[in-house]
Amino acid sequence: MQLKRLQKLAPESTFLLLALLALLIVLLLQADWQNWLANLIGLWYAGQAEFKPEGTTLENLLYPAFVWLGITFLLKELSPKPTFWPRLITSVGIAILGIRYELWRFFGSLNLDDPLNGTLSVLLFFAELLTVINTIAFFLHTIFSLDRSQEADILSQAVISQAYQPSVDVILPTYNEGVDILRRSVIACQAMDYSNKKVFLLDDTRRPEVRALAAELGCGYFDRPDNKHAKAGNINHALPSLSGELLVVFDADFVPSKNFLIRTVGFFQDPKTGLLQTPQHFFNEDPISVNLGLEGVLNNEQTLFFRFIQPSRDYFNSVVCCGTCFVIRRSALDEIGGIPTESITEDYFTSIKLQTHGYRVKYLNEALAAGLAPETISAYINQRLRWGQGTLQSLFTDSNFLKVPGLKWQERLSQSLSIIYWFLSIPRMIFLVIPLAFLLFGLAPLRATVNEILYFFLPYYVANIMAFSWLTEGRRSAFWSDVYETIICVPMSITILRTLISSTGKPFKVTPKGDTNSDGITINWSLITPLLTVMLLSVVGILLRSSRLQETNVNPDSLAINLVWAVYNLSLLLICILVAIDVPQRRHTRFLRAEPCELRLGAVVFSGVTEDLSEEGGRILLTRFEGLVNEESEAPQTTLEGLFRLRSPSPLADMPIHAEVRWHDRRALAALRYEAAVTEVEVRLYFSNLTLSEQRRLIPYLYCQLGQWQDLQVPEFKTAWAMLSSVFRLHPLANSR
Repeated sequence: MQLKRLQKLAPESTFLLLALLALLIVLLLQADWQNWLANLIGLWYAGQAEFKPEGTTLENLLYPAFVWLGITFLLKELSPKPTFWPRLITSVGIAILGIRYELWRFFGSLNLDDPLNGTLSVLLFFAELLTVINTIAFFLHTIFSLDRSQEADILSQAVISQAYQPSVDVILPTYNEGVDILRRSVIACQAMDYSNKKVFLLDDTRRPEVRALAAELGCGYFDRPDNKHAKAGNINHALPSLSGELLVVFDADFVPSKNFLIRTVGFFQDPKTGLLQTPQHFFNEDPISVNLGLEGVLNNEQTLFFRFIQPSRDYFNSVVCCGTCFVIRRSALDEIGGIPTESITEDYFTSIKLQTHGYRVKYLNEALAAGLAPETISAYINQRLRWGQGTLQSLFTDSNFLKVPGLKWQERLSQSLSIIYWFLSIPRMIFLVIPLAFLLFGLAPLRATVNEILYFFLPYYVANIMAFSWLTEGRRSAFWSDVYETIICVPMSITILRTLISSTGKPFKVTPKGDTNSDGITINWSLITPLLTVMLLSVVGILLRSSRLQETNVNPDSLAINLVWAVYNLSLLLICILVAIDVPQRRHTRFLRAEPCELRLGAVVFSGVTEDLSEEGGRILLTRFEGLVNEESEAPQTTLEGLFRLRSPSPLADMPIHAEVRWHDRRALAALRYEAAVTEVEVRLYFSNLTLSEQRRLIPYLYCQLGQWQDLQVPEFKTAWAMLSSVFRLHPLANSR
C-alpha cells in the first residue's frame, strides 16, 4: 500500500502511535505469549503443545481481559469518533485475541475421548472458528473506508451549473404496492431538482388503477404480458423503450430527497463509473424495534451494512448494488446484457458483472432516499431469506466471484465475506443446542475449566463487546448482533442447506410493504416453535442439572460453564420470541415537527404548534385563541371541520389544508377561548380531500427535505440496558397500542 494513500485515509496521530507501541510492548511482555511461542515450536518439532493459564489466582486469570479493557477504554476516550489508527490498533488486537482463543480451543479444549463427544466437540470448534474468522475479517476489513461526500461536493458543481446534465430515466418497478404508496414515490421523484429527467412506473401486475395513476401524475407507464424473472425481467422489458444516458432505480416505496440527482449524477463524469449506490434508509421502525417497544433505541438492522460496511467495501471496489437508490450508466448496463436474471438477487449480480467488465461501482454514504422497512416479522424474515439464498446462488453460476475473470484478489476476498455472513446461522444454531448435550445427557463437547474460560475466552469477548459499538459509531452493539442472528438462525439454516442441495431454491417473492398489523396481535408460530422448543429444553436441562449438584460425578467446571451459557441463550431466545409477536402499528408514518400553525374552525381561529405531521393528518397543540374571523359572530364554534395552515417561515405557509378534527377535548378548547388558565389543548387532525397540487407540496415537504434522513447512533450502555429490559418487560400486551 502506498504511504501517501494511507496517510490520506488516516492522518497520523502521535498519541495513537504511542498507544499502538504500548500495546505491542504489553503483548510481548505477557509471559503466556512467550510460552505459546515455545509451545508452537514444540508442536512443530515434537508434535505436541500445551496451552494453560498463567497462574490460578483471579488476578492472573483476569489480567489479559483487564489489559484489553484498559487499552480499548483509553482509545475510546482519546478518539470518540474512531479514525484509521484506533481502528487499526483495535482490529489487530481483536484478531490477536481471536487467534489466541482458537489456538487454545484446538490444542487445549477438544474432547476426543469417544466418537459422540468427539463429533460434537469438533462440530462446536468449527462453528466457533467460522464465527471468529467472520469477526476478525469484519474488523480488519472495516479498518479502511472511503467517504465520497467531499468528492460529491466538487462533482455536483458541474450538475448545478448544467455543464454536465445527462438525460436520466427514473424507474419504479412495482408489483403489489398500494396506489397511495406509488403516488407518494412518483410525486417525490418528479420533485427532484433536475430538469433533464423522466419518471416511469413499471407495473408487473398490469393493474388499471396504476395505469390511471401514471396518467394522472403525468409519468411514463410500462407493463408486460408475464412476470418472467420478476423485478429483473420487469426492468429488462422496459429497457428498449428507455433512452436516458443514466438509469435511476427506486423500489416502489422509496422517496428520494430533492437533491438526489444533484449529489449523484456528477460521479458519471468519470467514464469508468458504472454504478453509484447510496444507502437505504427507512422512515418507519423495523418490526424488531416495534415488537419490543424500543423505537428510537434500536437502529434498523440494515444500518450497519449501509452506513458502515459499504464504505469499506468501496475501498476494495466490492460495493454491493442493493436494488434501489442507485444510479447506473445505461451503456454499461447494456454491455453486461441488462439486469442479470440467474439469481433472485439480481442487484448483487449487477455489481459483480460491472466490476468484471472493468467498471467501478462506487458508494456515496449519504441517505438521499428513504422507504418502508418490512412491517411484520414474517416479511422481515422472508426478505433476509431471499437475500441469503440469492447470494449463495452466486456460487453455482458463471458469475461466481471466485472464478469469474476480471476481479482482483482483494475484490474476491471482500466478496467472500458476504458468503461467510450468511453461513453464520448454522453456528448460531449449534451454539443454542450444544449446552443441551451436557445439561440433558451429560456429554462434554467442550473440555474446559472456568479458569481457562476466564483466561482465554473472556479477553476476546470483552474486546469484542467494547469495540463493536464504538467502532460502528453506535450503529450496532455485539449484544444485538447475537439477537439478530438468533432470530433468523432456524429458517436461514434451512434455506442455506436447501440452496446448497438445489441452487434454484424458492422463486422470487416480493417483500410486502404497507401491510401493517394495525388491529391486533399476530403470533408467528412457525418462527416461535423451534425457538420455544430449545428454550423449554434449556429450562428442563438447567433444572435437571441443578437437582444433581450433590452428585460426585458431575464436573463443577462443566456445570458452571454450561449453566451460564444456557442462561445467556435463554435471554436471547426470550427476546426473539417476543420479537416474533407482531403488535399493532401505526398505519402512516409520522414526522416529528414543531412548527407554528393555526387552525380555523368556522369563524374561530386558534394558534399553536405542531407535534407531528403525516400525509394523512397531524397532531397539534393549540396554545392561544387568536379571535374571530367575523367579529360579529359570538356563537360557540362546535364544527369538527376547518382549515389548518402552517405559519411562516414554513414553505407551506400559503397553503391552507382542509382538515377534520378527529379528536379533541371540547371543554378544554372552549376554556382556551374564554379562560386564560388553559395553556394548551391537543387536537388530532385528518387531512381530507387533498388536491393533487396540495399533495405535490405536502409530500416533498414531509419526505424530500435535504439532509433529513440521519441514522440513529445509540451508546453501548443504552442498547445493553434495552436488551435487559426487553427480557423482563410484559409483552406484547404492555406494548400494544
